[in-house]
Amino acid sequence: MSANNAFSHTVRKIVLAQIGLVLITTTAATILKGNEFLWSTLYGGAIMVTSTIFFGWKLMIATNAADKTAHHDQSGHESAEKTGEMGVNTVELFKGIVLRFILVVVLLALGMGWLKLAPAGILVGFIAAQLAYWFSKTSYGVTRRK
Repeated sequence: MSANNAFSHTVRKIVLAQIGLVLITTTAATILKGNEFLWSTLYGGAIMVTSTIFFGWKLMIATNAADKTAHHDQSGHESAEKTGEMGVNTVELFKGIVLRFILVVVLLALGMGWLKLAPAGILVGFIAAQLAYWFSKTSYGVTRRK
């Protein structure tokens, strides 16, 4: 399986888990707290899903950039292709992390400020989607020890 296919599979698995948890949480919150939590919980979950897709894309770019660098390495070292290791361009990775953080803060501010959604509902949806990382049993392509 190529790196791009592995990333796509991993991101898809996380996003589906996030959507499932957000829908369950939204249903429960709406039943318990009323209709005002419907849109705010969905919005909070959508922030995290958007963040996941964005960071998965940036991580794929960082990996591809590192892979291109490894193929053009003229220093005599073994390339990532020979060793079977996949590298990550740390500059691209950090740019992705910072941009993801900014994206989340802007979307949270937009929902709570301009859209006037219930802050508690937004946070409930956001946290529910964040929990999907644990339930999806994946860590964005980082190998876990068994």
